[in-house]
Amino acid sequence: MASHVKSTDEFAKLHRLESELLQSQNNFTRLFNSSVVPQWIYAADSLKLLITNEAAIRQYGYSADEFLQMTILQMVPEDEAKKIILFNEFLKTADTHFTVIDFHLKKNRDSIAVETTYTNLRYGNQACVLVSSLDITDKIKHEEKISLARLTRQQKITRTAINGQEFERDYIWRELHENIIQQLAASKMYLGMSKSNGKIRLDYLNEAETILLGVIHETRSLANSLIPSTLKMISFTSSLKNLLDVYTSRHSFEIILDCEEALNELGEEMQISLYRIIQEHLNDILNKANIKHVAIKLSIAEQIQLLMEDDGGDLDYSDSYPGAGIANIRNRVALYNGAVKINPFVKDKTSLLISIPIENQDKNKEQLKIILVEDDPDDRELILRAFTMVAPNCELTCLTDGRMLVDLLPTFNTADLPSLIVLDYNMPLLNGLETLKILELDTRFNKIPKIIYSSSDQNHIKNLCLTANAKGYITKGISMEEIKDNIQEILSFVL
Repeated sequence: MASHVKSTDEFAKLHRLESELLQSQNNFTRLFNSSVVPQWIYAADSLKLLITNEAAIRQYGYSADEFLQMTILQMVPEDEAKKIILFNEFLKTADTHFTVIDFHLKKNRDSIAVETTYTNLRYGNQACVLVSSLDITDKIKHEEKISLARLTRQQKITRTAINGQEFERDYIWRELHENIIQQLAASKMYLGMSKSNGKIRLDYLNEAETILLGVIHETRSLANSLIPSTLKMISFTSSLKNLLDVYTSRHSFEIILDCEEALNELGEEMQISLYRIIQEHLNDILNKANIKHVAIKLSIAEQIQLLMEDDGGDLDYSDSYPGAGIANIRNRVALYNGAVKINPFVKDKTSLLISIPIENQDKNKEQLKIILVEDDPDDRELILRAFTMVAPNCELTCLTDGRMLVDLLPTFNTADLPSLIVLDYNMPLLNGLETLKILELDTRFNKIPKIIYSSSDQNHIKNLCLTANAKGYITKGISMEEIKDNIQEILSFVL
């Protein structure tokens, strides 16, 4: 009797569970069909579509019966199919959903951009994937118009920079043609005259020698005005003295330099920056009519300090002043989180004080392991060059697409993990967002900063990447100076 009651209870419990399951399935079907977001479910093994809702039928133009004769590979362009297969493989090991941007094909073969969310679930007693597909084509077109307007503005800025380069080339040409070449021609003339009529004329030889010494001096001055190449041959302090000798030989004012020898131990990039700052400010000082004395003091302790004082009167130091290098000086100092302070003409002196935290130099010396994933060879070369200039001690590994990085994941030991991963967004097979999603599945990479570095500045892409745990999203600069600024910003996430 007891056994019969137990069997009846178990039957009732089983019947109740079946009823609850049926109710749950009905609720799911009702919600699925009434959703305004296009959705479908496909079998994880066969990729065959099993069910679709009315919103998907309206968006893609297929009938319900036509949908059920298709696989998901027939809904994407041919070059996207491999990516879908790869997603499906990773979904088998994932316990969460993820969202990416795909391109799908309508029945009329029009291509649309869609924000697609993939979610694992059990349906019909088999492993399946629920796909939600939101058409964002119009949104992307609108943001592309905004991006084009920004690009046009940036092109104007770049054109101005190019004009500046052309001005510098014109200056070099005039220096070579009007000074150096003419002096060489005069020297040649005196050398020819020195041996006329079979006799050696020492006065002409001496004149030729004097002219050649002037040519050497002019050539050295021109070279130093372009790049302080002497930094690679002699010390930083000696290079500065050579620069100041050029100014004092051409102008009537006196320059006193007080420079600590410890500055010779700074990195080359910082030395060049300090050299350029001094050069920029000296060029500004030349606009002062009554200058007689300039004092330069450069020291290093808790921070790097540069003090430049002169007695030539006040000068317009606003960024709009056409001859002022103060804007360039501020930009250079900002790269190192430094400060610029200008004291106008007080007590017969104008002073420029620059302070740069010394810890920024120590951080730049740390060796970082960085993985750069960039498919465009031109962009890759520029980024590599910028990394070399900004952080020459970093260990940089370059990959050409997200799939290469994904394939390398199993080979990483704990000691080999990178300090930072920099991903382009627009890449074949796996874009930056899709690569981020796959990296999320490997817990070893959770604490490693991942930066999207892209030419796209569309807000919805940026937001999706940041939601996918990108530490930052940085839009690529155009000029080398802008790219170096970008690299400084990228490194700030690990320094």
